[in-house]
Amino acid sequence: MSSQARKSWPTLPTGQPFNWLGKQLLLVPEAVLLLVVLLFHVLLGGSLLTALIGLALVLYLVLRLSLLGMARQAVTTASYARAEQVLAWLLRLYPYSADAYALQGATLLARGQSEAAIMAFQRAIALFPAHPELHATLSAALLDTGLFHEARQAATQALELNPRSASAYLQLAGIEEQLGKPIATIEMLLRSGLAVHPLPPDEAALRCALIGLLLNQQRSQEARQMLTLIEPLLPACPAPQRADIHFYLGTLLNAIDAPEQARLHFEQSTQIDPRGRHAADAWRAGRQ
Repeated sequence: MSSQARKSWPTLPTGQPFNWLGKQLLLVPEAVLLLVVLLFHVLLGGSLLTALIGLALVLYLVLRLSLLGMARQAVTTASYARAEQVLAWLLRLYPYSADAYALQGATLLARGQSEAAIMAFQRAIALFPAHPELHATLSAALLDTGLFHEARQAATQALELNPRSASAYLQLAGIEEQLGKPIATIEMLLRSGLAVHPLPPDEAALRCALIGLLLNQQRSQEARQMLTLIEPLLPACPAPQRADIHFYLGTLLNAIDAPEQARLHFEQSTQIDPRGRHAADAWRAGRQ
């Protein structure tokens, strides 16, 4: 159970500052083109052609950003079929969208399709290599497929780009466990992740992993105390992560001989994300 409890789940990219112009050209090329058209519009004394081109660019940008918002909302609510449909439209409109590939990877990883998720995250990173959370989520997918050394490389890259990446610490802890590193090293990585004041999904994941580690060391009192800190984090988590956290909580509660409480968490996990990567396991566990 402990190994499984330390596996991460996808976190939506949050964005990090880097070369401003390069980022705009990659993520919102229409905005840069619009500035160029506006400049020509002024230089040409208000040309009708440049006005029409500018209007077309604005409409295209509004359409693409609206679709991106719809895709992000679909992923966060675990509406995977809808997310895949919208992302397909997005990639037809603009096949160089790092955001679209990142969301595609998150969708695939949430559904347990880790190998396909790896390819999507790699495409996103090729387009946007300076985004630390893309490397961290790639690490999660690589860890799920058993590519531990490649996963470590991706997580290390995430930390180089952002030393405060909580999800990268989480992945490294899971990787080191799989590679048989000392318990003290794994605990240090998990506590380092908690020390950077992570967002609720990452904090909940780190605490679940740390609880599993504490239970394996027979530190049950400390583990029980930490369990009380996780549930308040759940409302702030997107549906895929919330379902996974409920699943891990159920597994942890079974380990401390609290089967009724565990069953409630398993049931909530399947209700929140019936097509998620842990849905089948949660369904079976809730009926034992």
